[in-house]
Amino acid sequence: MTQPISRRIAALLDVTAPVMHFFTQSAYARRTRTPADCDFAVGNPHEMPLPGFVEALGKWSIPRHAHWYGYSESRHSAQTVVAESLRAWRGLPFEADDIFMTNGAFAALTAALGVAVDPGDEVIFISPPWFFYEGLIAAAGATPVRVKVKPETFDLDLDAIAGAITPKTRGIIVNSPNNPTGRIYPRPTLEGLARLLAEASERHGRTIYLFSDEAYSRIIYAGRDFPSPTAFYPHSFLLYTYGKTLLTPGQRLGYIALPPTMPLLARERLRLPIFLSQLMVGYAFPNALLQHALPDLEKLSIDIAHLQRKRDRMV
Repeated sequence: MTQPISRRIAALLDVTAPVMHFFTQSAYARRTRTPADCDFAVGNPHEMPLPGFVEALGKWSIPRHAHWYGYSESRHSAQTVVAESLRAWRGLPFEADDIFMTNGAFAALTAALGVAVDPGDEVIFISPPWFFYEGLIAAAGATPVRVKVKPETFDLDLDAIAGAITPKTRGIIVNSPNNPTGRIYPRPTLEGLARLLAEASERHGRTIYLFSDEAYSRIIYAGRDFPSPTAFYPHSFLLYTYGKTLLTPGQRLGYIALPPTMPLLARERLRLPIFLSQLMVGYAFPNALLQHALPDLEKLSIDIAHLQRKRDRMV
């Protein structure tokens, strides 16, 4: 009998089987939910949307011209907002041309992997991980390589990462602050990671890319320091989503940013391929309204202090 689905999807079903079982067949999936439930399985909100978010959508929904709701790639106005925000936030001269607007960090990682990874490559991911890293790596045609954190501190195990690198290694996904551990990787760890990636790239004669998932980088408690992994290693993709700080995961808005520490020629060579990758994975750009509204949305955030009080109570 002819195989009813592609081998690629069949292989992904195997890779993602535990995740799909949890969401479709587990005791969790069979539960009858009520509005009073607090379901923390995924990042859905438990409070009403921010009034400022609703106001911004209303304000920017009024069309200014005939193409207001036309095809929307990375709009220069949105790229400029992100670049200015990153300059102020990170203290580095990010350029608008190096910002690529995406429909969330999910799409940002998918597009970035599509640019960097070939079938047969290996991509390291840190465990415990966000539950779709392994599937996204496999979907890109690469082999996922799991490396566990140090169990005592949840910090990156640099020796284990170094041991996992082979001539086939093309990238590593680092998520800080980490989901699910909450660990913010400290500067000495990130400096050590940058050194070993640079040395391995030189040794094997090919760039190893760092995919830095920074979805939670604005949800920092008690005045903690957040060092971005991209500040230490130039061959990085900074991946971000607004869904966490705005509590609007269904309104898909995020970006890929190339750090200004990456050599200019390397950034220029990546710009068109990233755009093409976004097209080929299903038009991975945010809708027009969200990009129009970004000047107002960029300024908004959930109440971090209130969120910390709830965190402290649960702990």
